[in-house]
Amino acid sequence: MDVSNLIVAAEPWQWAGILILAVAMTWVLYGWGKNHPTPRGVLAMLRFVSAALLGFLLLEPMWRTTTETREVPVVPVLIDATSSQWMGPDSLSRRQALQNLAQDVPAWMASQGWNIDLLDFDREVRSLTLPWEPEGMRTDLGGALESVRDRHIHRNVPGVLVVTDGRANRGMDPEHSAAKLDVPYFFIATGDTAEVSDLAIDKVRMNEVAYLGNSFPVEIVAQARGATDMPMRLTLTHGSTTLAETRWTPSGPFASKTWLVTVDASQAGPMTLRASITPETTSEGWAGEVTLTNNRRSATIEVLESRRQILVVAAAPHPDLAALRTSAESNKHQEVNVIWVSELTSGMALPDHDVLVLHHLQPSLVPSPVVEAMGATKALWILGNKDTPWNDWPSSVVGFQLDTEPLTTEAQGQILDNFEAFPLPSSLGTSLGQWPPLACPTGTYNLSPSLQLALCQQVGPVTTTWPLWAVRDGENQRVAVTLGEGLWRWRMREAVTHEGQAVMFDDLVNRTIQYLSSREDIRRLRVDAPERLDEDIRCVMKAEVYDASLSPTMDVDVILALTREGFPPTEHRFVAADRDHRLDLGRLLPGVYTWVASCKQNGENLVDKGQFVVDAVQVEASLLPANHGLLRRMARQSQGEFLGILESPEDLEELASRWEAAAASMSAQDVVHTTNERLPLHHQTWLLALLLFTLTAEWTLRRAGGGF
Repeated sequence: MDVSNLIVAAEPWQWAGILILAVAMTWVLYGWGKNHPTPRGVLAMLRFVSAALLGFLLLEPMWRTTTETREVPVVPVLIDATSSQWMGPDSLSRRQALQNLAQDVPAWMASQGWNIDLLDFDREVRSLTLPWEPEGMRTDLGGALESVRDRHIHRNVPGVLVVTDGRANRGMDPEHSAAKLDVPYFFIATGDTAEVSDLAIDKVRMNEVAYLGNSFPVEIVAQARGATDMPMRLTLTHGSTTLAETRWTPSGPFASKTWLVTVDASQAGPMTLRASITPETTSEGWAGEVTLTNNRRSATIEVLESRRQILVVAAAPHPDLAALRTSAESNKHQEVNVIWVSELTSGMALPDHDVLVLHHLQPSLVPSPVVEAMGATKALWILGNKDTPWNDWPSSVVGFQLDTEPLTTEAQGQILDNFEAFPLPSSLGTSLGQWPPLACPTGTYNLSPSLQLALCQQVGPVTTTWPLWAVRDGENQRVAVTLGEGLWRWRMREAVTHEGQAVMFDDLVNRTIQYLSSREDIRRLRVDAPERLDEDIRCVMKAEVYDASLSPTMDVDVILALTREGFPPTEHRFVAADRDHRLDLGRLLPGVYTWVASCKQNGENLVDKGQFVVDAVQVEASLLPANHGLLRRMARQSQGEFLGILESPEDLEELASRWEAAAASMSAQDVVHTTNERLPLHHQTWLLALLLFTLTAEWTLRRAGGGF
């Protein structure tokens, strides 16, 4: 025991007091009077030690402990899991070599006594598990290196081993990401750097939606390598119908052609187009292609019957109006039309619309066409400013009365937990705390029971019950009211925070519009399904079930019948989660899918249905040469090493020896972390044991010597 670890902060008079108290307690029991138990001296010593220990503990002594932990070096090993590494000549040998490497590389680290963090990546990073299949469809090398940095920034990392072909078709710049961890990078290169003969449809570009009866453009980009002067045929089809066809003859070893086609949207629903490229003839000099996967590409466009029409009647141009319009038009199913109130005359009819928005209008100056439209519309949104006389609006419409005062309140938004009219964006509460306050009218609010507050006003640290963003559901009309001015600041702050994308604000606006214009919320089975996703993204669906009183219920089984176009349906069962039912369908093959969800609630059959599109991802099938130059450059910049190229399983032995030589040159040692901690001395078991021993020994000897 090292006495230097004992820490006591006490004055000399405190030490003297404890000593005097211990002596006094001992003398009173064994020095004063007659007929003392024997052995008297031993008992006095035990009593003195016990009293002194108890007094010493009153000084609150501390004991300093030192803990050492040893951190063994850990090497992150990042292996590319995309198919571009093995496609092309000798594909079977290259694929087998990758799989063998994933199995053997842990033994490479074991020979050095190092730990390993074995990871693979395509569009995201995961722990590599065996058996392993490199079938990824996108390469985000920069994002993978960034993830390695986030996982190992404060760990004992002597270097990073990366196995990849150097081709990145997604994410950030790999060289920028690699520089953030500041350790040497060691690269094993895969893939083929040689040019191959190949025909490819590189891109099919078109809008996500079109409208029935209109025409839409389709841009097709075709590429050819090693097919100089060979006639090609480009074809665009829909099902078994050929929509357009053209000829093209590449003029060099690498050639590209952009073909623009106009297609008629003749039928509502998803419309899948397929572009393909084929050689007109087979020339003796044409060695043939290594793959036909990229000779065709499909894309699906949604043909809609009409857009949701949003009519805005505004008093004057205002940045809030621009923010609202931009957010509404971010939904491809909506179209916004703005009319200035000064342009309206008596007897004039407003254009057809699904939602009527009144922006900063003075109720007493609303022209008759707007008054008539307010009475006829089923969806009304009134946006006011700090000077709006809300009492001039009918309380049966806006749902509240306000006795205004000549003041302006700077209020932020605050979510209310009991709002159930429609689901608010999941992270809105966090964003509201970062958005600037709005200018709101000040006064006494009298709310009707039918008004539901989505956001209330928070003035400084005080959360009020004053409405900021609210809705009211009447028998024939749904109304939304927004009392604050300065919405454009919300959208701008959101855009600055999220790299130009005001996702949260746009989502709040569009959910409000959807609530106003839709009566589907009375459905008791509601399924949240994607409208479009790529084939390398998992398809996750969520279902909510309500009983006859529209209260959520979990005591049901929800079944999904999923049908891919041209294939028989498959049946899936939702799994009950905390507040809803969820279904993970995994990664689906490209195509158009129709789904029907059903359940039985108290003997009543509930049904919801819809469809979505899964787009094909073919970026890994482009057969661009492997970029080993990038890997050599990154190794040189990080003071690492380019270990070599993996082409067949026979290369693994040589690569292992090169790694062993590179690892031996790294000065990687165990890192010892020392932690000092101060604990009260009474936490020490040995001290409590000593105190218990002295008290027990004294009592035993006193009893044996005839004492009490």
